Amino acid sequence: MKAFKDEVLVGTSPEARRINRAVRAFAEVDKNVLLVGDTGTGKDFTARRIHDLSSRSGRAFVALNCAAVGQTIFEKELFGEELESNGAIRRVLGLLERANHGTLYLDHVTATPTKFQFQLLQIVRERMFRRDGGQDNILLDVRFISSCPPSVESMVEQREFSKDLYYLLKPLSISIPPLKARKQDIPEFLLHFLKQYCVENELDVPAVPAEIFESILEYEWGGNIAELKNCVENLVMMSHNGELSSEYLPFEVKRHPLDNLEVENLTGVISEVETHLIKKALGKYAGNQVKAARLLGIPEATLRFKIKKYAIPKR
Repeated sequence: MKAFKDEVLVGTSPEARRINRAVRAFAEVDKNVLLVGDTGTGKDFTARRIHDLSSRSGRAFVALNCAAVGQTIFEKELFGEELESNGAIRRVLGLLERANHGTLYLDHVTATPTKFQFQLLQIVRERMFRRDGGQDNILLDVRFISSCPPSVESMVEQREFSKDLYYLLKPLSISIPPLKARKQDIPEFLLHFLKQYCVENELDVPAVPAEIFESILEYEWGGNIAELKNCVENLVMMSHNGELSSEYLPFEVKRHPLDNLEVENLTGVISEVETHLIKKALGKYAGNQVKAARLLGIPEATLRFKIKKYAIPKR
């Protein structure tokens, strides 16, 4: 299977260009970076991009889901441990030590449990830690890149997140806007992900029907880039014969079938819809009015009246 590699951050909007400039500038200095944005806006990719362009690119990039600390990630997984057995010491490396000389990405850092916020503050400030069961301090040479929601300052003010830790993590910061604030970039993201999934699955890249393009442009994308990416993957995997079908758009993304109707006199709109459905029902049953009326859920007499009213051919 062929690989697909992202080369640049997607987009040509003013917001996309601002983010790209910040990423390149921050990659050149070895300071902590705080990425601020809603879920799905691309903070994880931005963190990785800063690392890949930095002088630490040849070293490890280790991600820590701070919301999982104390739940599925415990101290020995973070700090490592030293175990003595038969007079010999066995050392197990934790996440911190695996990230040494590279980048430690603190994902959802504001979700860090209060108890661990103090420990994390000490680690960031003193640049050292001790393995569980160990006696010696280990010097830590890492760059911290963290991600948080736009509500971070409110959380600091309400003392839900450590003010000291917040300022230690944000010498540099990038605000990443939601996708609805950079709609100019949506066509590029659509084509980018379409090419990505086609290459990964060894498929030819198909044309995008206007109906799909319009639906994707009009949708608000509350899940941001991540939601759009999932939508495109679903389109590629479900569509057949090298053609994309709006049938496989998520229900909430699809345009309403009446969206194409012009706003006009209500009676005229109803007539247009009724005429369309009656013609469709008659066509389905080769002009059989009994079956067509049953399908439409109306009396046969009503159907005959409407056929005459709208001058619909009887086939």
